[in-house]
Amino acid sequence: MNIGIIEPYSSGFLEVVPEGEGSDYWQIAAIHINGEAFCLSPRLYRSQQVALAKAAQIYDWIADHEQQISGKGCYCEKFQLTLWHQPKVS
Repeated sequence: MNIGIIEPYSSGFLEVVPEGEGSDYWQIAAIHINGEAFCLSPRLYRSQQVALAKAAQIYDWIADHEQQISGKGCYCEKFQLTLWHQPKVS
């Protein structure tokens, strides 16, 4: 069974999962920053390493633009994907 990977990054972590059992393709499940989750439109990457590298780039972009995304979604022109914020449940 192939499970996802959680990789610590900066003040959060990156979460990537395989496309399916036995697949070499991966997608970014979520990006977690300071306890907040940010999800993005699905996109497949050719390897776990490529998915983690892209997730790190997106993490850095979110960290610089968090106010634009907080409480709602936005389209990120730089990466051509939609991001939305999953706030903490208190």
